[in-house]
Amino acid sequence: MKSQSKSGISPMTRLLAACVTWVLLHAAPALAEGEKIQVLAYAQPPFMELRHDRPAGLAIDILNMLFQRAEVDYSILFLPPKRAYVTALSEPNNCVLAIERSQAREALFQWVSPILITRHGFYSNLTDNYNIRTLNDAKPLVIGSYLGSGVGEYLEKLGFNVDLTSSNDLNIRKLQLKRVNLWASDTVSAAVIINQSSLPIKLEHVFLTTLRAMGCNLSTSPTLVERLQNELKSMYQDQSIRQLYRNYLGQDADWLSN
Repeated sequence: MKSQSKSGISPMTRLLAACVTWVLLHAAPALAEGEKIQVLAYAQPPFMELRHDRPAGLAIDILNMLFQRAEVDYSILFLPPKRAYVTALSEPNNCVLAIERSQAREALFQWVSPILITRHGFYSNLTDNYNIRTLNDAKPLVIGSYLGSGVGEYLEKLGFNVDLTSSNDLNIRKLQLKRVNLWASDTVSAAVIINQSSLPIKLEHVFLTTLRAMGCNLSTSPTLVERLQNELKSMYQDQSIRQLYRNYLGQDADWLSN
């Protein structure tokens, strides 16, 4: 005769129920990891842009390598910056690329970081000789920058005389016409513009380094986010990131290995 507990449930039934519960609990993370991640980007060439309706740019190159190496299914959708941020904040399995990881934002997302390490520098005409070795050396000079870049606003807060325009092209024109003394830009954007047009412009001094990350919705599988973070770390360690930067900066990307 089969044994039963006082509740009328046999030990075998209890064992089967326990096994089913264990399988469900341990299968949940795997199912979550199998879900597709939607990465929300916004136009900021040469880091992120649509070229012939295809995502392109340095941050996109890094993202593609990262997800392929981590074997995570994903798609990329371009939105205006604010909408990309708000959507990643509110929608499951959405991540926003690439934003600054600040103290105010830290608890709002799960982070994969740093996707981009961006250096900002002062540029001058080849014929100029300002001998800028520190940030303060540039304070007496007029600095050209463009609205929305962040770096112009940063310099203004420090008391610099900043001439803000709507684009980098206008800054370059003003620099060449000597209407501004220096042009402040991130080194990737500057390198692309200078090399494409063979401009007689040189880097004077790097004065700021910023980190940008991918922020993922809080409901995203922590195991999946950890896998992406570990793979990103591996990409820095094996110099894959430096090689991608070299496609834009040439040998000037070697600072990434320091």
